[in-house]
Amino acid sequence: MKTATGIFLAACAVGAGLLPMSGAQAQRVSRMPASQLGTLCTRASGTGLCDSYISGVADAVALGHLFERNAEKDDKDVAAFCIAPATTLTDMRGKVVGWMKDHHDQLSRPAGEAVFTALHESYPCGDHK
Repeated sequence: MKTATGIFLAACAVGAGLLPMSGAQAQRVSRMPASQLGTLCTRASGTGLCDSYISGVADAVALGHLFERNAEKDDKDVAAFCIAPATTLTDMRGKVVGWMKDHHDQLSRPAGEAVFTALHESYPCGDHK
């Protein structure tokens, strides 16, 4: 139960900083650099937190897209990434860590931005909705 609560809280915290708001208002973004998340994701003791962070970003973006699409009644809008329901957190972590290893120049970016970009490039939607 503690793990589920931790994952939920991590997803909420990440989601609060990533969900789009109307207008061009400045939004809070975590100050944790991608390099710190990468270190966490590659240590056995940090994979649970890493998975929670990645899952939180994925959930926030997917739900944000769903809510925005429903509010605007736009059935032609394409999601930022399409992760199959059967995809494991281990696979998602592998894609994010692999992207970070291939993009050392991006590791000073906010962790959420790096995760978003890694998921976007690793799980494209193509013509799917």
